[in-house]
Amino acid sequence: MSCEASPRFAVDGARAQRRVAFQVEAGPRLPGTPGHERVRAWIESEIRRLGGRVETQTFTDLTFGKPEELRNVIGHWGPPATERGPLVLCAHYDTRPVCDEDPDPAHRADPMPGANDAGSGVAVLLEVAELMVHRPPPAPVDLVFFDGEDQGRPQAPETYSRGARGYAARLPSPRPRAAFLFDMVGDKDLGIYSEATSVERAASLVDLVNEGARAMGAKSFHAEPRYHLTDDHIPLLDAGVPAVDIIDFDYPAWHTHRDLPDQVSGESLGEVSRVAAWIVYSSPLSRLR
Repeated sequence: MSCEASPRFAVDGARAQRRVAFQVEAGPRLPGTPGHERVRAWIESEIRRLGGRVETQTFTDLTFGKPEELRNVIGHWGPPATERGPLVLCAHYDTRPVCDEDPDPAHRADPMPGANDAGSGVAVLLEVAELMVHRPPPAPVDLVFFDGEDQGRPQAPETYSRGARGYAARLPSPRPRAAFLFDMVGDKDLGIYSEATSVERAASLVDLVNEGARAMGAKSFHAEPRYHLTDDHIPLLDAGVPAVDIIDFDYPAWHTHRDLPDQVSGESLGEVSRVAAWIVYSSPLSRLR
């Protein structure tokens, strides 16, 4: 077990759960809506409050044939990047415009509340920031909050992950050393299995996540692969950045009106946050060179 045992990473699952509730209360986070703007501004203010430097990456997306402004939010911590570039932890902050998987047809046109998808990933990243304000990371760390992940059309995978595509087209120099995507990680019945595309294209990072889970005693992480997923890690992999998707896709409330804070557990958020902290502070990638 790593000498950086879990008591060294004093994360607060209840605080993370409150952050999930705040995002849902803000309203649907669809680009161009008040809820989206409120949460984006809140993320930026939290980064500043927690000692990070804010970068807002604004670009025009033409996926659907008309210009749409998207904004990724990036928080920078730690020493200046070396030739290896920053370690990236990422999540998306937008929510799906419809509940297209809802078993009740009356709700399928409703905008999704987005507690677990995407509130949980945002909460985990900010919980890591709560640590970094008191304990600067040994290597440069970027927390990247993607816009436009969940605005796509079923059967058209190229219409998803638009914020991640925009980021991958504008990678910093030096390029990130590795990226860890946190998506749907707050399920109260948490079960995170290795994502199959990550295993095929970034096996060493998958092994590293599982090592961190063992070091932190994170019982909800499982090494065996399950599901090939189209998610924000794919544009990063395609751009040559090693990336892994940390996700619990066995979530009954996925893309339904029931994706509410009562489906999210502070215990689950705390467990994932400790693994994320291990990656930042104790993994081989945490070394400056």
